[in-house]
Amino acid sequence: MKNYFFTLILFFSIGFITAQEDGVSNGATFIQVDYIKTVPGKNYGQILNEKWAKLAEKRIEEGTIVGWDAWWNMNSTDESNHDILLVTLLTNIDSIGAGAGIKRAFPEMTDDEVAEFNKKNREARKIVNTTIYTVVDNYFKQDSVPKIALTNYMKVTHGDEFDYEEMEKEYKQTVEASSKAGWALHKRVDRFGSGLNNNYMTVDFYNKMSEMMDERAPTFEMSEEQREKHDEIQKLRRHVYSDTHWNFISLR
Repeated sequence: MKNYFFTLILFFSIGFITAQEDGVSNGATFIQVDYIKTVPGKNYGQILNEKWAKLAEKRIEEGTIVGWDAWWNMNSTDESNHDILLVTLLTNIDSIGAGAGIKRAFPEMTDDEVAEFNKKNREARKIVNTTIYTVVDNYFKQDSVPKIALTNYMKVTHGDEFDYEEMEKEYKQTVEASSKAGWALHKRVDRFGSGLNNNYMTVDFYNKMSEMMDERAPTFEMSEEQREKHDEIQKLRRHVYSDTHWNFISLR
């Protein structure tokens, strides 16, 4: 398995794709997040670079989406529920399925070729889950997509949503002086109910692993004021878990 991920990372490094840097969020109001589990030896990285990235470029040109990213889960193992995140940025939720279908980007493909491609694609990966979030707020120090995204999944009790969002917006003011390259707050809108393990996601963006670790590694003694603020935050949300992802495709 170790050799497989080394090959995967090497392929993504060689095949890294960027587009014109018109801004990170590019005016997106919704994001669709697909959690992908790849199958070793089935060349899903090649499929992403050669096919799905081209379709995303076509959809961006047509205006149905405003961005598309692929992120590798740094901590993924055989037991992880995903090793790739695909993020689609939209300004209009009604266009979420517009311009889809691989033939849209490759009109020269025959029906048999499309069927064979779809078969290879299904065999190369499993879509573990798909979620949709609305973009509540974000802030970036740069126009290019940062290299690292720390996704934090939060559970907020019904009735506390407004206070929680206001707290996060207040936190945004600290990003400028931090090591972060950016920050975002997303509210989950695809599903709701007490059975969900998360209904919000915050994302801390960095350009270097050292910048993230410099923030996370130190342990500080809290002042009384800091303790009160910490307790106030804990009452508003439960931090369910976090994942760290490395960006290998960004299209805008």
